Amino acid sequence: MPARLTAHFRQRPSKVLFLREGRDHLIGRDRDSDLLLDDDRVSRRHALLAGDESGWRITDLGSKNGTAVDGRPVTDPAPTGDRSWLSLGGLLVEFRRVGSEALERDREERLRRLTTSLAAGAELVPSLGLEPLLERLLTSALEICRAERGFVLLETGGGELEIAAAARIEGDDLRASEFSGSSTAIQEVLASGRSIASSDAWQEPQLAERPSVLAAGIRALVCLPLVAMERVIGALYVDSRSPSTVFDELDVELLEALASHAALAIAVDGIQSELRGLAGALPARTDLPPETAELLAREIGRALDRAGAAAGSSARSGAPSWSEIRELHASAPEVST
Repeated sequence: MPARLTAHFRQRPSKVLFLREGRDHLIGRDRDSDLLLDDDRVSRRHALLAGDESGWRITDLGSKNGTAVDGRPVTDPAPTGDRSWLSLGGLLVEFRRVGSEALERDREERLRRLTTSLAAGAELVPSLGLEPLLERLLTSALEICRAERGFVLLETGGGELEIAAAARIEGDDLRASEFSGSSTAIQEVLASGRSIASSDAWQEPQLAERPSVLAAGIRALVCLPLVAMERVIGALYVDSRSPSTVFDELDVELLEALASHAALAIAVDGIQSELRGLAGALPARTDLPPETAELLAREIGRALDRAGAAAGSSARSGAPSWSEIRELHASAPEVST
């Protein structure tokens, strides 16, 4: 029976690998590995997985940090069972036997998510207006990666960051100490401009020591920067409290593509808003001939109309600003696991 491996990395999306029985699968960091796991805890040639009609077995290949099946060190070829947790030098990998039909359903679902993402990205255009655009971004993000809740953090005119759209999460949730671990991840994304994903947030050293998982039960999260013209203008955040939720590499790739489309549309919307304001101010200019000011205002207006621009409000009523959230959680007491 075929099998599926799900490797859970630190602050990176999980990696899903499919195995066919009847052959050996070399696991390691070496680029020639059948199952490449790029993690410092994994040796270049770490272990060998082999499966046939009688089941699957794993053999350690003299790795530096060892191999274990359900907590038991592997010294000889060890059976994996239908479902087991493998430790490859400390990297947790879920092993699960799956039928051919289940494998095909999984592939069809991944194709559906890819198709959905492409369609959603094509709909993220400035002509929607900012508020509908952000709501559509968030709705699509939750659907694509099967997350429970999320929000969009966006830079305002004054340089502050505010909650511009949210789904199934309120201002009080963001202010609560239980959100402290997630705020740590968001702050790192804003500072580094790189995405963070965790499919088991309670295992992350930087996140597990915060109350977010212990109290709120946040098990998986993804946070991505919104980058426009090489500048971080906000972030997209989604999470799930279900132990079965896994955010894998495909999830993050699809969300990054979606965020890229959205960031460009947001930037264009902002430029269009500025041009509209300029067009409105031109008739009052005394340093320009009246006919020139009117002509410029009219041409700017026509260009904006052709682009289908529509202004929208960026801030949600009652939502805290990012500086408020950051200050609240900066002093939050850490909890040992």
